[in-house]
Amino acid sequence: MTDSTLTSKYQATVPKQVREFLGLKAGQTISWHVVKASVIVDAPKKIKNPTRALTGMGIHLNVDAVKLVREVRENL
Repeated sequence: MTDSTLTSKYQATVPKQVREFLGLKAGQTISWHVVKASVIVDAPKKIKNPTRALTGMGIHLNVDAVKLVREVRENL
């Protein structure tokens, strides 16, 4: 886990590990999603071939998709 400190204007620096992992660049928009007691930070990217990018994606994730969708819908 990596920590950041909030400024008096509620700003925080995205830690280097996270920036590198998400491939963030200066000026890029990130999305914040609150799901129950967790916050998900997303760095939307344009995908050239969405169908190919999504094919087989569930195999690599250790996530209960139904549970995740329910939690997201509850918090919209």
